[in-house]
Amino acid sequence: MADCWLAAENLMLAACARGLGTCVIGFAVSALNSPEWKAALKIPAKMTAIAPIIVGVPVGATPPVPRKQPKIIIWK
Repeated sequence: MADCWLAAENLMLAACARGLGTCVIGFAVSALNSPEWKAALKIPAKMTAIAPIIVGVPVGATPPVPRKQPKIIIWK
């Protein structure tokens, strides 16, 4: 699962670099792993959804996120 999340992060960073927006839809995991949804979406039964991500074109510019100053920790 860790590799899947790392791949998802890389996909999201690559999409952002191309001007696309992304969002992980965590609540979709249980639905995508149910037999009913797998059948409806033709997902093989042996496959497991880990990190469902939507990708799209943002409506407008995304404002910068305010950042906190990092805490410097010194180990002695």
